[in-house]
Amino acid sequence: MRLKPLQLFIVYFPALLIDFAFSSVLSNSSFYSSYLGLSSIFLGALVAIATAFYAFLAIPFGQLSDRVERRRMLYTGCFLISAVSIGLLFSNKKIHLLLIFPWIGISMALFWPAYEAWLAEREGEGKLIHRVMLFNLFWSTGITLGPTVSGYLYQDTNPFKPFYLAAAVGLFTIIAIFLCKTKPIPDTTEEELQPPQILFPPPAVRRNYLNMARCANFASWFALGVLRWLAPKLTKEMGILPTTFGNLMLALGGMQTLIFLFLGTGYSTRWHYRLGPLVIVQGLGILCFIGIWLVQHTILWICAFAVIGVSVAFTYFGSLYYGLDRHVDKGNKSGWHEAVLGVGSLLGPFIGGIAADSRLGPQSPYLICAVVVAIAIGVEIIIASKNRLSADAL
Repeated sequence: MRLKPLQLFIVYFPALLIDFAFSSVLSNSSFYSSYLGLSSIFLGALVAIATAFYAFLAIPFGQLSDRVERRRMLYTGCFLISAVSIGLLFSNKKIHLLLIFPWIGISMALFWPAYEAWLAEREGEGKLIHRVMLFNLFWSTGITLGPTVSGYLYQDTNPFKPFYLAAAVGLFTIIAIFLCKTKPIPDTTEEELQPPQILFPPPAVRRNYLNMARCANFASWFALGVLRWLAPKLTKEMGILPTTFGNLMLALGGMQTLIFLFLGTGYSTRWHYRLGPLVIVQGLGILCFIGIWLVQHTILWICAFAVIGVSVAFTYFGSLYYGLDRHVDKGNKSGWHEAVLGVGSLLGPFIGGIAADSRLGPQSPYLICAVVVAIAIGVEIIIASKNRLSADAL
């Protein structure tokens, strides 16, 4: 089944909308926490609570989506993020935020594993690499625009504008999903997807690279948790304008989107199932985090955020692609993918918030990000060596 451009847009558009709503809510919550005079530790704990629910529910909800009508889960997730956005308008105490933030994680756990599986069932345009590219383009655009728009809309005199917008976008996502009239493509068995005589690379190699990509993606989302959900508060308290933070996130997300475009081309396939490119982009990310830690300079930070966007794009693409390549339990694989990055998003703001409020200072979370990425590289090399991957993998 070949979809027309308008049908393709409608199928992928919900990814842009829901990530816009989600990222807008969390970015503005970070600004709002500074407005309320809350500590970085408390903000990190809030984000950790939300992402903990997300990480631990993604797998069971992904498995559940393999057994029930997926649209019901999608509608529920969209409605919850809108309800959370409205609820935050009335939250001006710690207890209010503690009660409402778990529902952010629940809404995302309901949506993402089900949506990724629902998407794979309904669109039939091109090969897996092309489908993954389109999906990544839409969600990365949404998660880039959310913090950017929040940075421009936020004002201490009226800190609620982004919450109103997120609520409206969440409800509009329901409409976008409803308008998708494409029918599911026929189920294909795993044997049909990977005939033994042409299977390459072997299952053991694919499994090892999936583990390495998940490790790299965990480190990336640890860092992204700091940059997206903790940095709005930290930069504001360092005297950096919210609009400047919006530009930083625009640089990160814009470069990430451009790299997703490249990774969807046939040229990029020569880098599949190779460890070298993955390690190189992570190494560049380490250098950028060290630069952000040492120097506070807007132009330097914009360049560093852009390079970090390159690293994040590579690790996310690898984790998702290796997880879907020749697999039929789409909901389960998507659930594990979301759970791994969810745990990274949980630990990043939580540990970073503790460091920011300590003697290490407000820029210390960026050094921690560099350390975590370095540890991830070490683990990936150990996995490669332990499982005796081919010599040309490096």
